[in-house]
Amino acid sequence: MASKHKALSALCVAVALLIAAGAALAANQVKGGSYKGSLTPARDGALISFKVSSSGKQVIALSVSNTPLYCEGGGPPTPVRFKNASISTGGTFSSTGQWVIKEGPKKGQVGTRLKISGKFLKGKAERGTITTTYVGFPNCSGKSAYSTKA
Repeated sequence: MASKHKALSALCVAVALLIAAGAALAANQVKGGSYKGSLTPARDGALISFKVSSSGKQVIALSVSNTPLYCEGGGPPTPVRFKNASISTGGTFSSTGQWVIKEGPKKGQVGTRLKISGKFLKGKAERGTITTTYVGFPNCSGKSAYSTKA
């Protein structure tokens, strides 16, 4: 009888550990939530926005309102939409986007490539980095931190 009791106790402990491990790995994204935020520190009026799918498994409609510029210069805002991204069990995601030149001799060519990586945190928060690569202008390329909130 004592051996059955020990086996049952060991099984209960194992199940409790699996449940705790699963909770620790669970992501904090808000299913169906809309997230908005900005670069930190703020730069070029670049705002980040996206939604989490109703299943909580994807980042969708991810965009930046203006591509960050890390050199002198300027021009009209260059908004970029990113590809949808899967959210890992740990609450991380990564996506890419690009800005295509709309006029002039390089019309139709990629002018800027972007990569965004984020992680969902407690309190309906998310933060990450955005890397901007200007094709042909490496001195204008750079990386910024950002944060969003649902």
